[in-house]
Amino acid sequence: MPLSPGQVAYWQKRLAATTTNPDRARELWDLARTLAGTDDESWEDLVRMLSAWTQQHAAS
Repeated sequence: MPLSPGQVAYWQKRLAATTTNPDRARELWDLARTLAGTDDESWEDLVRMLSAWTQQHAAS
């Protein structure tokens, strides 16, 4: 599902804020859900990927 130009701008702004934001994982989970839409297989893949990322960065 391609994002509209407005959606891309919105997410670019949110992701830029994650570089110094301690709550960045929440932003990434929100983005993943938006990108997956109703595609359960994509959502499952994103959950696995973001779970690994969250665990790696939780120790940081």
